[in-house]
Amino acid sequence: MLLSCLLLGCADLLTTNVILDLGMSELNPVMRLAQTWLGVWWLVPKLGLTLLLVGLLWRSKNVYNVALVVAFCSTPVLNNLLLIVAGTN
Repeated sequence: MLLSCLLLGCADLLTTNVILDLGMSELNPVMRLAQTWLGVWWLVPKLGLTLLLVGLLWRSKNVYNVALVVAFCSTPVLNNLLLIVAGTN
């Protein structure tokens, strides 16, 4: 499950880049601020937060809670995929 969380973080990063290439913008105000301040290096805090999350989940003893967080991490990726499909049609 931890590997799934890491892969979902990378998928979120990739799909966000596709959205930005299509001319749309980031909806998360914190990441939008990071994009403004850091330019192309905005991916460092995004991946850093993903690694922090994986580290915290590693310490968790409750598998149900870990599964819930991993499912929650899939939400931005699914949303980005929907935006990509809608943006290309």
